[in-house]
Amino acid sequence: MQLFLINIFFQAYKNWLRMNDVQDETAMPGLEHLSHDQLFFLNFAQVWCGTTRPEALRSKLKTAVHAPGKYRVIGTLSNSQEFSKAYKCPLGSKMNPAKKCTIW
Repeated sequence: MQLFLINIFFQAYKNWLRMNDVQDETAMPGLEHLSHDQLFFLNFAQVWCGTTRPEALRSKLKTAVHAPGKYRVIGTLSNSQEFSKAYKCPLGSKMNPAKKCTIW
C-alpha cells in the first residue's frame, strides 16, 4: 500500500511542478547537494524515523500489524523506480534490486 501511495504522491508532486511551470529548483540552505526529488523521498523516510528500545521493539513485533518504520521505508523505497533514479542507486544494490515489487 505504501508503495502505491508514494508513487501517487510523487506523480502529484511532479505534476504540480509542471502545472506551476517550476523550472529553477532553489536549494534549501544546508541541503544544496540534494535535488528536490531526493528531498521528496528524504521527507518520506523522516516520517518513519525514530528509535525504539530493544524491549519495546520486541513487544511491537509481537503485537503490531505493521512492520517497524525502518523496514517500511526500506521496503517501500527499494521498490520505487523513481527513488532509484533520484538517488542514482546502482542496479542490483540493496536500494535498487533488479527484481522490484510493482503495484501497477
